[in-house]
Order: sequence, then structure tokens, then C-alpha cells
Amino acid sequence: MKSKKYCLLLILVILLNYQYTLGQSVEYNGWLFWSHQQKLSERWQFSADVQVRSADKMDYINTLLIRPGIGYKLTDNQTLTFGYTYFGTWETEHDRKIYEPENRIFEQYQVENQIQRTELTNRFRYEQRFISQQNGNVFAQRFRYYINAQIPLFVNPLFTKGLYLAVQNELFLNVQGKDKINNHFFDQNRIYAGPGYRLNEKTDLEAGYMFRYQIDKETNLQNNILQISLKTSF
Repeated sequence: MKSKKYCLLLILVILLNYQYTLGQSVEYNGWLFWSHQQKLSERWQFSADVQVRSADKMDYINTLLIRPGIGYKLTDNQTLTFGYTYFGTWETEHDRKIYEPENRIFEQYQVENQIQRTELTNRFRYEQRFISQQNGNVFAQRFRYYINAQIPLFVNPLFTKGLYLAVQNELFLNVQGKDKINNHFFDQNRIYAGPGYRLNEKTDLEAGYMFRYQIDKETNLQNNILQISLKTSF
């Protein structure tokens, strides 16, 4: 019963955020994502995310994200992580590519729960952003809240192998420097759903649809994204 309540909550978040999707610029993108966690000791772990993104209509690769971090497990299901993010973009304007790098420092708190066999993750991340733009460097801070549920469909009794459904939502809020970003407290929202297959208890493979609504200074964007993800843990 609790599992159903959390699933309904996720669906409600998705429906509430759909109100932002009318009358905006639309793009179609592809994202490849690899996430890894490496146990170092009973309490310490290393994590790393690597993501490659395409431009509109998958014309070319325009974004590379690399995010390493060191985490400390407060309890079996709660982890504090401190890390760094490199975020590089290459946009084509008037037949020339413009490179705009961004460096981030982040602090993160993550809690993982299991309700029956459904795995629920809540993540709170605070970012310090150092952005290089054509008209100068920018410093801003952003808060992110992420919730994800992995709902077993056809799996073995311990959910160490089999087919599942992944549903998630992530909200981005500008805490400092919004006048240099988009002049709004609300930055963006990402909704995702798709099937996944647990190859073993250390490896998940997913392919799903993500809708991203992002506020920019000049125009607001709707991104329709095909995302393929590999998640590993050793």
C-alpha cells in the first residue's frame, strides 16, 4: 500500500509540472549517461557520473558532463557526498562553435528506502556554479531536489535481476545569482520514465523518455529527450 502511495505522489508531481509545457520552444535530444559507485571502505565510497548530450535533432554532440565525488555513509541508507562537476557545452552559431565551460562544486545528501520491493531515492544537492560566458564569468548557486522510484515488474524475489519501471522527477531552483542566469527563482524541471533491466545486483540498464522544461533569459525551452543509462556499483 505504501508503495502505491509513493507512485501516486510521483505521478502527481509529473502532472503538476506539465502546466509549464505550453507555448514554448521545442527541441529533441539524446543523452547517454553512466553512473558508478565504488565502495572504498565500510563508510567511504567514490562516485562518478559521465554524461554526453546531443544538440537539437541529435545533429551533433554539444555537452559533456563529468562529476566525481567522495561520499560518507552516515547510516546504511544515508550518504553525504562532496564533489566537483565539469560541464562543457559547444553551441553552433553562424557556422562557428562557441565553447562555454562551467565548473561546479556540490554538496549532496541522499537517502535510500525500500518499500516492499520498490526502491525509493531522495537526493538533495547544493551547487556552487562558476560559469564562463562570452560576456564574462558568472558565479551562482543552485538547489536541486531529486526523487526516483524503481518499481519491479518481472523480477526475482530479491529484486537482484529482472525488468523494472523507473520514474523520477528533479527540480532546480536558483538560490543566488538568478539575475545572471534567467532572472527567475525557478530554473528547470526534469521528468523521466522508462523501463530498466537489472542484469545483476551491481548493474542496471535503462532506456526512457525525459521531458525537461527550462527557463532561459530569451526563451523557455522544452526538451524531449531519449536517455539511455548504465548504472553500476561495486
